[in-house]
Amino acid sequence: MQPLIDGKYQLLEIVGEGGMATVYKGVQKGAAGFQRRVAIKHIKPEYRALKNYVDMFIEEARVGSELAHPNIVQVHDFISEEGSYYLIMEWVDGIDLGQFIRLHREAGLHVEWPLVVAIGIATLRGLGAAHARVAADGSPSPVIHRDVTPHNVLLGVNGVVKITDFGLARARDRVASMTAPGTVKGKLNYLAPEVSFGKPNTPQSDLFGVGSVLWETLSGERLFDGKNDVEIFKKIRACNIPPIGEIRTDIPSSLPAVLDVALAPEPENRFASATAFATALSQVMKQAVGIDPQTALGDAVRSFQARIKTDSTGPRTMDELEFSRADTDAVPIELTNRKKS
Repeated sequence: MQPLIDGKYQLLEIVGEGGMATVYKGVQKGAAGFQRRVAIKHIKPEYRALKNYVDMFIEEARVGSELAHPNIVQVHDFISEEGSYYLIMEWVDGIDLGQFIRLHREAGLHVEWPLVVAIGIATLRGLGAAHARVAADGSPSPVIHRDVTPHNVLLGVNGVVKITDFGLARARDRVASMTAPGTVKGKLNYLAPEVSFGKPNTPQSDLFGVGSVLWETLSGERLFDGKNDVEIFKKIRACNIPPIGEIRTDIPSSLPAVLDVALAPEPENRFASATAFATALSQVMKQAVGIDPQTALGDAVRSFQARIKTDSTGPRTMDELEFSRADTDAVPIELTNRKKS
């Protein structure tokens, strides 16, 4: 058994590998037999001596600790011990939205539209809290996620939705030397059009990401996909959105109208805020008569979680299946800026 970190955190098993860190399922131990499950993110040994990577990890902890909201994965503690760094986070018992979409697709099913709307509302509430963050002096200091993807939206067995990886996204932006000129951060398929042209991320870029995630959750397919990065970039820049109402004929007509605003090519034509987007989705939700979305979502998550555990044949846990995608590669903008010969 491994020794306790800081005398109270026990590593149990690896549940994910990212670009710069390993994530463990762990337990916090206290007096009189107290125990609490936690997620422990550990910076990889090869990065511990690199100041920029350590600074980025510290920034993730700092920013994450300042984002307190029921729809955001909480940061509990940050430990520096014997040259290693550990980020202690809330453990979410469930699966991520990427797995949820994939399992529905493999079963030949569509995610029920009230669940999609409920996931969207909760995600936007978390984003709204981050966008509305203020500094210690009271001045606006928004945190823009920059990586809104299905794998960063966690679905709990209790039906609660939480968005994760805020701090890392903020840290990437704060540590300028970590991003080479001419590159963008964020999983390529979910970039907003303006970001693909090299413009800075804004709250409206995050809202486009939510729109893209909801479109994918409804359809079962990525909004922008292709054989290579250049093809995907071209599709993002063209921003031709296939009508979701033609793919999902069972959804209320008001839902495609909401997504049309969220996925507008120009940021100024999107919702003014995450709150405005969530309010529009709440109006759609009124048509889900006789359904408790949180209960229904929790039931669905438990069902699929059990299926993952049953189907797993290797040592990897169900939480690990998609977590490795959480760290993002830089994508060269110049791939699609080359002049035609």
